[in-house]
Amino acid sequence: MALIARILGVSLLTSALVAGLGLVLLRSASHHAVPSSEYVIPALFLACVGGVIGAVAGAAREIVSAQRQKASNWADTE
Repeated sequence: MALIARILGVSLLTSALVAGLGLVLLRSASHHAVPSSEYVIPALFLACVGGVIGAVAGAAREIVSAQRQKASNWADTE
C-alpha cells in the first residue's frame, strides 16, 4: 500500500507542477488580457500529462530502488 501511495504522491506532485508551469507560461505568452477561464482546458491537459509522467517516474524510482536493495542483499549473502 505504501508503494502505491508513493507513486501517487509523485504523480500528483508532478501533475501540479506541470499545470502550474503551463499556466504561468500561457499567461506570460499572451500579450492581451485574456480571461482565466480560457486556460482551464490547457491546464487540465497539462495536469493529465504531468500525472502520467509522474506515475511513470514514480514507478521507475520504485523499481530501481527494489533492484538496488535486491542487489545489495545478494552481495551480502556471498
